[in-house]
Amino acid sequence: MTKRIATTAGVFSVLGAAALVLTGCTSEPGVPGAQATAAQAGAQQVQLQGQPTAQVPACADGQLNFNAEPITNPSGATLGFKLNYWVVGASGACSLTGYPGITAVTGGPQVDAVRKPRGALFGGLPQGQDTPPTVVLDRNHGAQAVVETTLIAHQSAACPTYTEFLTTPPNTTDTRKVSVTTLGCEYAVYPVYSWSR
Repeated sequence: MTKRIATTAGVFSVLGAAALVLTGCTSEPGVPGAQATAAQAGAQQVQLQGQPTAQVPACADGQLNFNAEPITNPSGATLGFKLNYWVVGASGACSLTGYPGITAVTGGPQVDAVRKPRGALFGGLPQGQDTPPTVVLDRNHGAQAVVETTLIAHQSAACPTYTEFLTTPPNTTDTRKVSVTTLGCEYAVYPVYSWSR
């Protein structure tokens, strides 16, 4: 089971961000966190050294390192994998929002993962929440995303075993190969969430 941060996404206007900075408020009194507006969620999303998330720039090409690690069940079968993203060396903080691009490329026919808000077994957003959060990455915090596989074979053929995937962090064009071995005919990818390194 993948650790998730149950946050609500927050892409909000510069005007709204300025108002929040001026007032210092992160939520309105009496409004439950689960029903917070996008602006409130953005303010709650996080502050990095006193900066609201809206002031942390989006991650640029070449600013991130990333890899993949398998997710297995108790019997050792691989059910998918996690994508790990973290900033390069002394690179400044940056943010990611949304879904990574992911394509299975080595071991079978090329297959693009379908973007879904939540998984069948694990990964993704809490029920009732469909807007991905904005995640701030810095020296101590990264982002993760879950890629889930299915073993449903098409036309009675066995699902291939893939060993490499192309992946692109959200809102970038920085596509690279990651190595992870998993059996599957179809893949689904879920939004990035915060990860403490």
